[in-house]
Amino acid sequence: MIRGEYPPGTPLPEQTLAAEFDISRGTAREALRALRDRGLVEIHPHRGAVVQSIGQQRVSEVFSLRALLECYALRKALSGDLVDGAALTRIRAAFDDLVDSHRHGDVFEVVEADIQLHFVISSTCNEELLLDHLKSIQSETRRAIILTKVLESDTSAEPDTHRPIIEAIEAGDLELAVSRLDEHICQSREQLLTRLRERGEP
Repeated sequence: MIRGEYPPGTPLPEQTLAAEFDISRGTAREALRALRDRGLVEIHPHRGAVVQSIGQQRVSEVFSLRALLECYALRKALSGDLVDGAALTRIRAAFDDLVDSHRHGDVFEVVEADIQLHFVISSTCNEELLLDHLKSIQSETRRAIILTKVLESDTSAEPDTHRPIIEAIEAGDLELAVSRLDEHICQSREQLLTRLRERGEP
């Protein structure tokens, strides 16, 4: 799926997968559920599983909303002096995890580390409702990034694109930190949309 060998919308019958990979139908079923949890597969009652699809409009909406919510969360945290030493330690640890995953991990590990870093930054605002909304948005972010294979050619999940954000947060520079975060998310959105257009996705 990551390499595009199973395009979006491709049916994934358990019996066919079991035969192709020489596994039991039960194992195939569990594998499909795991792929569903990672945002790669949709499972429909009575119709079975298909490769997940995502369109340009949805990507644009999700990333625009991410920018709005994440920037609000960071602004609230910095303006309210909520980013204390403990919060900075958590942010730096999440950034270090991203660095490690980029060096040694697979595509899933890099995406998860990227998403986790953004969530750790946002969580400093201490607003549970906002964080709940971000969790649901980040689920779609995960799906979009993985399905469009952006990590092959873009730098949105690489440490160097996050480091300026971290440095501005550590310096306590509210406007610079928010501006860099907004720019980063918007650049990621445009890179994703470009990849979708290249793939012919509507």
